[in-house]
Amino acid sequence: MAEIIVLSLFLPLLGFLILTLFHASLSRKSTGLIACASVLLSFLCFFSLVTTYMVGTYEDTTLLLFKWIPIKGINADFKLHLDELSLLMGLIITGVGSLIHIYSIGYMEEDPDYIRYFAFLNFFVFAMLLLVLARHLLLLYAGWEAVGLASYLLIGFWVQKKEAGDAAIKAFVMNRIGDAGLLIGILLILYTFGTGDIGELAEKLEGGFSNTKLITLITLLLFAGAVGKSAQIPLQTWLPDAMEGPTPVSALIHAATMVTAGVYLVVRMNFLFNLAPETLNVIGFIGALTSLLAAIWATSQTDLKRVLAYSTISQLGLMFLATSVGAYYAAMFHLTTHAFVKALLFLAAGNVIHQMHGVTEMNQMGGLYKKFPITHWLFLIGVLALSGVPPLSAFFSKDIIVELEHITGHNFYFYVGIIISLLTAFYLTRAYCLTFLGEEKGSHQNLIKEARPVMWVPVSILAILAIVGGFLGFCFCPMPLLEKFLIDIGITPGEKELGVNLFNHIETWFAIAATLFGVGVSYLMFTRYVKKYNVTFQFIKKAFYINEIYEAVFVAPLKKLSKVIVKGIEPHLIEGSIEGAVLGVNGVGKFLQKYQSGQVRSYIAWMVLGTCLLVAYFIF
Repeated sequence: MAEIIVLSLFLPLLGFLILTLFHASLSRKSTGLIACASVLLSFLCFFSLVTTYMVGTYEDTTLLLFKWIPIKGINADFKLHLDELSLLMGLIITGVGSLIHIYSIGYMEEDPDYIRYFAFLNFFVFAMLLLVLARHLLLLYAGWEAVGLASYLLIGFWVQKKEAGDAAIKAFVMNRIGDAGLLIGILLILYTFGTGDIGELAEKLEGGFSNTKLITLITLLLFAGAVGKSAQIPLQTWLPDAMEGPTPVSALIHAATMVTAGVYLVVRMNFLFNLAPETLNVIGFIGALTSLLAAIWATSQTDLKRVLAYSTISQLGLMFLATSVGAYYAAMFHLTTHAFVKALLFLAAGNVIHQMHGVTEMNQMGGLYKKFPITHWLFLIGVLALSGVPPLSAFFSKDIIVELEHITGHNFYFYVGIIISLLTAFYLTRAYCLTFLGEEKGSHQNLIKEARPVMWVPVSILAILAIVGGFLGFCFCPMPLLEKFLIDIGITPGEKELGVNLFNHIETWFAIAATLFGVGVSYLMFTRYVKKYNVTFQFIKKAFYINEIYEAVFVAPLKKLSKVIVKGIEPHLIEGSIEGAVLGVNGVGKFLQKYQSGQVRSYIAWMVLGTCLLVAYFIF
């Protein structure tokens, strides 16, 4: 088993190294084969571990590879830990990742930097696996930062595109803000508990912890990292801009895997968050606010990828909302189904964008169901699944979160969840109608045709998962992997009751009604494209101008300050001090030059004098 765990982690890294070191001698065909095989083999390793688990021979495994930071109070060993949570995340990362790798063969076929793209994609998969398999918090942080680096490289992959470069820098900087909080939180844990080993921490905190203020501070700092990585308010503005990268990147990194790292962190450290009810309240508030506002912003976007980006932010908010009431299983359940559905939506959208040569604006689309007889059905499945139409996957996972808010007494969040269900159905149906229904637009329509099988076959597999994914949960078909996961991380009685009597709850029917109402209203409104937008529409489309506010309050003053430093301070203070130091050294040299007579007896005299002075100093 140890060998399989090591292989599952390092196979994508091996693919990255081969593509990087031997890029000059690799053909496009061999590049795609190496990149896809490395991730697919990693998936098969994880899948073999699942089968081992299902026959009852699986146990949680901690594997020490080598001593990493052997410092007292830290002892950050390079340990890998495989349990139900990391196994589930590994399956999602490599399973969805391998499909996106295969899809990318077709999507990136004409790109001149084909090899660099797949190398970065392999590196991202390795970094994400390192994050979820890490046993020590510092190793987790190393994976966390590596994921951020990979995201930066892939968002700005098209280096000739200024918008992509700006988006990459923005994502990198905004994530560093959250990452600073995460690092401080980890250092506080090391200082307070003397260990960063997650298993040891859980054992130490089994009996609770008396200093609740310190625990609250630590968990808030950890959550700050989650806010940045998972694009929650107020650090959410980087994710819509990240859509400037290739669409498969958006599907893998900014929908299915990287942005869920924040949710994973909270679930992984649930034993710590359970001791900080104030932090859980903050998580609930941030999650609800983000989910609601992002859903509102998605209703007015005209860029197809930005609709899906705001949708991702909204669904991540729902996952955090679940963790705030201790429903960690529900959060992971929705994370799983969301990975299937959102990857499906992004890749189906990618088919359209690729065949339309980069067009992402829905006002240049319309009537495309005739041109995309396969893709439009796949996109529709994704729309209905994420909207929460039964019996598709997100109906089970999303509605359980909404109803748990009611069962646990958080009625306000329950009503917010109902509104989010309605808005989700509304904006996704709107996107489908504006893209595939209505009148054809543009003279180029006759040149458009369905994508090649290498692109729609992986999307079809995701569509199947989007249909049946809900039954992987504990609701109707308990699966050992998820059922044991429930026991290990805890589950409220209300959640288990929902699993048996889901349709017996009136809240379920409220959620279904809201979903169907959103679908119906959106269909009636947008089968014809609305050409005139009022001021309110533009205000929502601009996400309440939060980007512009950040630009005016933070970015613009910093740019002005940097100009002042460059033009005013640097020439006089920095360059002046350097020139002064040079002049000083020259002066000292000229002074000492007087004593360089070139006579040996003079040098001996100076040495004797110096020796006498030293002897006198030590004697007297």
